[in-house]
Amino acid sequence: MDPDNSLDKGEEATLMMMYCSLLFSSFLRWMLVAATCSVFLLCLLIILESTLDPLCTFLLSSKAFHMSFFNPFRRAQAQEASGAITIQVKWGRERFNIPIPQPSITPLSTLLATLSNQTGLPLDSLKLIYKGAVLKDSSLTISAYGITEGATLVLVGKGGDIPAPPTTAPKPTATPVKKPKQPQTDQESILVDWIKSLASSLLDPLVPSIAMFISYTSPHATNRPAKIPAFEVLQKEHARLSEMLLKALLELDGVDIPSGWTEARKERKESVKRIQGELNRVDESWGERKKIGE
Repeated sequence: MDPDNSLDKGEEATLMMMYCSLLFSSFLRWMLVAATCSVFLLCLLIILESTLDPLCTFLLSSKAFHMSFFNPFRRAQAQEASGAITIQVKWGRERFNIPIPQPSITPLSTLLATLSNQTGLPLDSLKLIYKGAVLKDSSLTISAYGITEGATLVLVGKGGDIPAPPTTAPKPTATPVKKPKQPQTDQESILVDWIKSLASSLLDPLVPSIAMFISYTSPHATNRPAKIPAFEVLQKEHARLSEMLLKALLELDGVDIPSGWTEARKERKESVKRIQGELNRVDESWGERKKIGE
């Protein structure tokens, strides 16, 4: 065997071992660097998360605010759902301004209880009228009836109770009118005619008094008489006419109409509209007169 060749092989083995050692050492160094970088990246991610999370929350809330502020429909919905409204309830000559914090969840029964406390009338005797219709279901919410900010409702007791004018003078009374008795019939046309007759018997006797009252109180009346009654006299007449018209609305509301009789319901609706229109005229005319003062 050639000694030189053996020496060369030994050197080669030594060099190979040194090379492997260097590779292993480099691998360890890279592993250490990778571990260090991982720890650094982890710390960086934690820092970024704590910094970006409030920023993202702010941006998202800003976007929601932008969408709400620049979308009138959504803004109106939010205000209606959470905003309070104030309504006016007329009880004869009295006026109550009632705040309702959440009309979308406040039932009519709550409003009736409030009015019962303020008027002293029994709760089961109260009825509210809005736009000519009696609000019957006390479990429905204020919003369900379409009552909004500034709406005016009329309060009456069962039988049309209203507060009497604070005066010692006798209260004017209307001539009693015999109420037509509702017929027991299976023909809708007969009931339609009866509703017309009922509405006429309730409203026609009041028409001359309404016309005279408006001529006294409305500044737009073309037939204004030369001599105008005193303020107190007109005040009593307004209370009397309001009471009679409200009773007429209650009479129509008490008509029993079978299910499916659309013509009868239509006739009652038209009659209610006529009487409510006269009540509005009386109230508006009296409102103009009150602006002048006594």
